[in-house]
Amino acid sequence: MAMDLLAEGLVGGVGGLLGRLAAFPFDTLKVKMATSNTPNVGLAALLRSILATEGVAGLYRGLIPFSALEGMNQKFLYLMAFTYIKRLHERLLGRTPGTAATVLCGYVSDLVCVPISMPFEALTVQLQAAPPDASKSAIIRKAFTREGILSALKSGRAYFVLSLKPGFEFAIFDRIKQSILESRGAVPGADLRPLTAFLLGAVSRAIATCFVYPYARGKALSQARLAPSAYAAVCTVFETEGALALYRGLSMEVMRGMTQSAVMFAVMEQVRAAIRKRLRLS
Repeated sequence: MAMDLLAEGLVGGVGGLLGRLAAFPFDTLKVKMATSNTPNVGLAALLRSILATEGVAGLYRGLIPFSALEGMNQKFLYLMAFTYIKRLHERLLGRTPGTAATVLCGYVSDLVCVPISMPFEALTVQLQAAPPDASKSAIIRKAFTREGILSALKSGRAYFVLSLKPGFEFAIFDRIKQSILESRGAVPGADLRPLTAFLLGAVSRAIATCFVYPYARGKALSQARLAPSAYAAVCTVFETEGALALYRGLSMEVMRGMTQSAVMFAVMEQVRAAIRKRLRLS
């Protein structure tokens, strides 16, 4: 079982890293839009501003090494925890988890990863949201002080809501994947074709994102230190700008999430198939 868990962790780590690399420019634009004080900031205008002041490198600020490591480590740990909890459910209850149980398994798995991934994620957001002339080294040094780490973990309380997103995402992916494989008469546990996994990953992430986006925006404001907490940010935005302002940047988050998850799930299916083939041959 330990080898199976390690293999799933490897699948998640590779998929998480490549998905993060593919989607990071969207992530930068999303953070800029979510933390902007300018109402109705446009995507095209924001992109032109970043390219004019920082060039293409501005879209990748914070990617290496912090966001790349966070994306790889988080999915490595998540897939190990998710696989273990699902198998524990099967062993204790004698049946495969249903949709609701899979959401719960994904929720708990993500919460397990939060204390490890949160400081790196908060640092990435601060680097992305900072003005072009801000000192990156000063931001990094402050992030790894006791105050910076405690501040990052404080914003992690938002994950008691946001951890539902990967739960929904993986549950939707697993349910539809199972239906597709059954319709094709494939053996249980078979892997999807790359394009099918790519499209299904994109759809799963888009649906999951819409459920929790207002709190995701609040978390971004909190991590950028524009609000004391995600909940306080949500309340402030709602009171001062209205309910629709809670969804500012949603289109960019959906584009980012769809790109990241599409690449991630497509890579994961291929890596998993390659590992299984290698194990059968050995």
